[in-house]
Amino acid sequence: MALSDLLKGGRLRLMPRSRRAAPRQARQAARVVPVIGCIPGSEVWFFRFAIAFLAHLGQGGQIADRLRGRIVGSADGRPFNFNHLTGGPLLWAPNLIAPDHLFIGHAVCPGFSKIAAGFPGWQDTRFCAPGFDYFHEGLDYTQVPVDMAPHTTVPVSVKGLDAAAWSEPSQRAVLVYPDPLDQAASHFNFCRRHLAPAFNTLDGRRLADWTFRDYLFHQALPSYAKVFLSYQVMSTQVPGSVSIVPYWRLLERPVETLASMLSHLAGTPRDWPMIEDAVDLARREHLTAVELELGRPLDGTRRRRASRNRDVREEVFREELDPDLRRDALELLESLGVDLRYFAAPSGTATGSRMIVA
Repeated sequence: MALSDLLKGGRLRLMPRSRRAAPRQARQAARVVPVIGCIPGSEVWFFRFAIAFLAHLGQGGQIADRLRGRIVGSADGRPFNFNHLTGGPLLWAPNLIAPDHLFIGHAVCPGFSKIAAGFPGWQDTRFCAPGFDYFHEGLDYTQVPVDMAPHTTVPVSVKGLDAAAWSEPSQRAVLVYPDPLDQAASHFNFCRRHLAPAFNTLDGRRLADWTFRDYLFHQALPSYAKVFLSYQVMSTQVPGSVSIVPYWRLLERPVETLASMLSHLAGTPRDWPMIEDAVDLARREHLTAVELELGRPLDGTRRRRASRNRDVREEVFREELDPDLRRDALELLESLGVDLRYFAAPSGTATGSRMIVA
């Protein structure tokens, strides 16, 4: 049924922005939390929206496509409430994965801390900014925010999470990794513009005073390698528990790639009805239309601008780069333990960096 028909007939009400209710704590701590891990500087909101949409549609709900004028899902279903999607980092999706809670964000692979001491230099390497490892940054894990749930927070046992990675088949993880040069340029931009010294200052110097090359080799690549290595190692230590997915594959085949990721996290191959609709609804143009309707960014902070990992005209400085920069960057990653086979794309696939430094 067309969206215009439902509006004319009075059968569709746009969900009002309600006042936030008092926090409700889940009674039981989460000790198994499947992870979709990314590296700061790469997009995570696509996963949050697409999976939330998929879960909602799978529960008989409906979502109005603001640009195409149609209703996706059941015409009599409950409308999607964007006020219940604020950034988590946990997402409640009991109809998609058995452990109910799903982590989407930036984190070292659960379980790696048990063996980290066996990798020289890993523990001594500090991340170049906060936010690379959510579960080991000393936050309040007794009240971890949850989106789309009957509760607003849940206690998470970090020790239990790390232990489960070695013993619980349902404690699974996916790393979606971007091109390392794209990631570095994106995070370089973000940190230089950040107001907090923890982000915009490194080793006593403002990041605005750093050259990109110095930042890349002394800060960005070691941080990238530290996250990547944790997933790479756990994928061999606990076979079948970790999937490592290049970001370019998501860009080229978003439906197929997301379905494969969810099947991995669920522990079994399965069909995902309405996943094409969920991915389509998570397209940037549609989310921008929702933001205009609500009068606010959907994540509370994101500005309406192009994806940080995509080309922005007149800001690409590729021609100014040392042509050997990518080769040198990969050599450094290899020296830090990263398996470069993950960066060898199939023939015909575009993997060249689209770096943006402004």
